[in-house]
Amino acid sequence: MSKTTTASFPDTLAVLAAYAPRGSECAFANVKLLSRVVTTLYDNELRPCGVRASQLALLWAIAAMEPVDLSRLGTVTLTDQTTLSRTIANLKRERWVSVRAGADRRVRMVSLTPTGRARFAAAMPCWERAQSRVADLLSLDSVRRIAREVRKSVRA
Repeated sequence: MSKTTTASFPDTLAVLAAYAPRGSECAFANVKLLSRVVTTLYDNELRPCGVRASQLALLWAIAAMEPVDLSRLGTVTLTDQTTLSRTIANLKRERWVSVRAGADRRVRMVSLTPTGRARFAAAMPCWERAQSRVADLLSLDSVRRIAREVRKSVRA
């Protein structure tokens, strides 16, 4: 071991001893855990409909605003451009969305296709089951309130 590593080793042990029991306080770890559980639950319920939760969420946002330019869609969904472009490409490959140039050729507008609308509609009973199962685990009102506050803070 180097001299620096050896000298800091007792400090490292002290930090580990002090913080290891506090892992359950970590907002990141807790939100990540909730995300994995909720995503799995929705994905399992949506599987018979042939759509994943992340796809349905984006289809939903598009349906609410269509036609919507990709920049606005990314802003509203708080999705970075790379992730959004990749997901839109996947939805386009499934023929669930169409992408066309806007009035300004640099702007790309996205809309649901008839196939995308049908997929969205078919997924709603599956979504209702998933939503009900999540409501058994979490307060949906609290989740909506927290999400609203986060969106407000991020946009400020």
